[in-house]
Amino acid sequence: MWPSHYAPELRHSTLYRKLELLAQSVLGEDMSFDFDMMISKPPGSDVETPWHQDESYWLDMSDKRAISFWVALQDVNVNNGCMWFVSGSHLKPLRRHWKVKDGHHINQCECSEDEGRPEPLPAGGCTGHHGRTLHYTRGNKSNSCRRALIVNFRPTSMIQYERDHQYDHGLSGLENIIQQVE
Repeated sequence: MWPSHYAPELRHSTLYRKLELLAQSVLGEDMSFDFDMMISKPPGSDVETPWHQDESYWLDMSDKRAISFWVALQDVNVNNGCMWFVSGSHLKPLRRHWKVKDGHHINQCECSEDEGRPEPLPAGGCTGHHGRTLHYTRGNKSNSCRRALIVNFRPTSMIQYERDHQYDHGLSGLENIIQQVE
């Protein structure tokens, strides 16, 4: 989580600025950077990211506008775990979610590949999805890691609401770990 915490120059990069402008053009000028994360699926992994809607993780906010950009750091395809999406799901109600296992933080919901479609991307390619968009990834059956950068934007007032309610997408946990190591 939070690569921009470790490399603050990311926040001022051309990529982040272009993503912010795109978020603003789609959802409104009040859209601001909320958080980012790097994800990696090791080669030969059976581990799927289960079907879910990002909104299932959120606080109950008055404004649910948000967009997550998923940037491929190498070519992604069905074999190495590209994203799958259910078209139009952002216009429907949030589905019921539950934890993958007791004690885990990962949510899942009922959905299948029959409802969605894969979105292969070239390295540097990007998808953007709404908080209610159903999505998932298969495991990585290739011989190489599959990595991606995720950058999320939401209204500035809702970011402040999150922080006022101690919801910072794991940043404080990272800062506590760093303090313990030092």
